[in-house]
Amino acid sequence: MPVARLEDLLSTTLTGRIRGFDGLRAIAFLLVFVSHKAPTPLTDRYGTGGVWIFFVLSGFLITRILAHSREKIETGSSSPWTELSLFYIRRTSRIFPVYYAFLAALTILATLGLIDIGEPARQVSNWLYVCNFYIDRWGWRTDLGHLWSLAVEEQFYLLYAPLVVVLARHRLPQICMALITLSVVTHATLLWRGSWHVSFEINSLINFGLMAIGGLAGLAAERPLPAPLRGDLPLLASLAAILAAPALFPDIDSWAHFGRIPAALTALALVQIYQDQHGRVAWLLDLAPLRGLGIISYGAYLFHPVIKSGDLLHLVGYQGELRHSAVMLLDLLVTVGLASASYRLFERPIRNAVLAICANRSHEASRPSMPS
Repeated sequence: MPVARLEDLLSTTLTGRIRGFDGLRAIAFLLVFVSHKAPTPLTDRYGTGGVWIFFVLSGFLITRILAHSREKIETGSSSPWTELSLFYIRRTSRIFPVYYAFLAALTILATLGLIDIGEPARQVSNWLYVCNFYIDRWGWRTDLGHLWSLAVEEQFYLLYAPLVVVLARHRLPQICMALITLSVVTHATLLWRGSWHVSFEINSLINFGLMAIGGLAGLAAERPLPAPLRGDLPLLASLAAILAAPALFPDIDSWAHFGRIPAALTALALVQIYQDQHGRVAWLLDLAPLRGLGIISYGAYLFHPVIKSGDLLHLVGYQGELRHSAVMLLDLLVTVGLASASYRLFERPIRNAVLAICANRSHEASRPSMPS
């Protein structure tokens, strides 16, 4: 791909939508969904792989956003405090409202005896985004185990964003490499201590390495790939390898120890998609069903474990037998419907209002002061 075209892509994708990425989010969500609704050792590995796709993708996008913020600081058009505060305001407006509304709704249902959300300490860990530490100590216990990945994301933002905003732009690849090294060292330390496989899955420092791999990919996205890696066939090969990887591992322990290695393929696939926005694979990933599911994937991920259509049908008096596949399909439809309504009626209006405020604040910060 010509460099000029890549520069054009950079200017449009920092603030806009990258074609194909929403489709990849949809695939990652479906992997997680199946792992929770039809749990087996194999689907468990696929579910974890889906979360890892989310992590690499998050690292790709967040790194590019923060790198752009750092460039504004270095050109004198903004300040570290302004960029850091704007970053956190945008992130919290996207993540917090529906997350805490979800927890509040579950708390009400729990007081009515309709759902088990765990003991008070577990509930507090959910509200404070530290439930991965609780799970590491006490196990999964409730249907809210999936919140561990959101806790890891928030912890990553708290560590990573200040580093990127404060340090020089050219240090960013070194920050990513340091996080990858820290991830490997942490993994080796847990292995030496004989930690159980869940620790390797939910440990923050280990998963920071996945986001850092995505960050390196985001930083290299404008650098043209070698010819053998460009085009639809190489991209299809990358995606096929990503989807085949969990099936190639014999058990959850081996997957926990070595399954993150294929994350490099996810990072490569992101760059391939980014550099081939008009390719057939990007077009397929951008088809309306996948794109739509990817757009609402955060809410769908949040809601899906507590959606149990079979229980709801029995609650309203239905006494017939339902096939497991039918219940799964109903769960998916209810999840998508609820996530879609949440996105359109709750999440998007709040986010748009906050983004408008941030745009005004950023404009004011970049406006030169009048001489006295």
